[in-house]
Amino acid sequence: MSVLDDLITAAGPEKAKAAMSAFETENAAYRRRWRVFFIIGAVLFALCFVGAVFIADFSLARLFSGFPQMLAFLDRALPDLQISKFGDGATTEGSLAYWFYAWPKWLGLLWESIEMAILATALGGGAAFLLSFVAARNIGPNRWVSAFVRRLLEFFRTLPDLIVALVLVQAFGPGAAAGVLAIALHTTGALGKLMSEVHENIDMKPLEGVRASGGNWFHAIRFGAMPQILPNFFSYALLRLEVNIAAAAAVGYVGAGGIGQELVIAIENLRFDDALAIIVMVIVLIFAIDLTSERIRHRFIGARA
Repeated sequence: MSVLDDLITAAGPEKAKAAMSAFETENAAYRRRWRVFFIIGAVLFALCFVGAVFIADFSLARLFSGFPQMLAFLDRALPDLQISKFGDGATTEGSLAYWFYAWPKWLGLLWESIEMAILATALGGGAAFLLSFVAARNIGPNRWVSAFVRRLLEFFRTLPDLIVALVLVQAFGPGAAAGVLAIALHTTGALGKLMSEVHENIDMKPLEGVRASGGNWFHAIRFGAMPQILPNFFSYALLRLEVNIAAAAAVGYVGAGGIGQELVIAIENLRFDDALAIIVMVIVLIFAIDLTSERIRHRFIGARA
């Protein structure tokens, strides 16, 4: 006999029948509520989608009509590489070295973007790590403080990197400092949100055990929560580092340091082949860092599992 059959036998036929009837009634009511919520959500999403299409003036005809212009841009940007001269020196037109003639300079600026991303991730990740414990509803020291910190993280998260970098460039002048601060602020909001949600899904028994043995809130966080969330935090931080490298290249567009400034100069001077070469270097760099960080992330999670 199954466990359910044992319970029915122990409770008696009448009580078992009443319990099953109550369960089926509650289950049917739950399914009806779920269908109502689903229908309301689907209708609201459809209305928002249609409204967004009209507001953005989105049109498939315009989308397809823009492809020829995109191809024309790529035609101007693509270098005239020749197979017979592909491996020749930087002075030979048609060679790969001729296309990447300024690669030492570009590589140095790329390294500056990487340094910006690493520093911004460290600053923003550290702030997010601390604030996430306060923002979590289940382990926060006070619900009002938690609500305030959640709103603060939302504010940081909604600030566009480029706009913040533009403002900071006006305040601190052109350079990497403005880009680092702009990316760090967004990293704080994004990682803080992710980590606070991780905290809200942890097992609370270790924290209750620390509290029961006389520990305070900080002891409960240190010995009850941190061992559970460190692998997730490390994984999210590496993922954010990949995002920040692309952001570091983008904020240079407004004078916030890195390879983005050189990209702007190339575009303004109509050197589209140089711009494409820089973009290719950024893409290759992000691919390499993505593969490296993915291996580190998997090794770290596997070691802690």
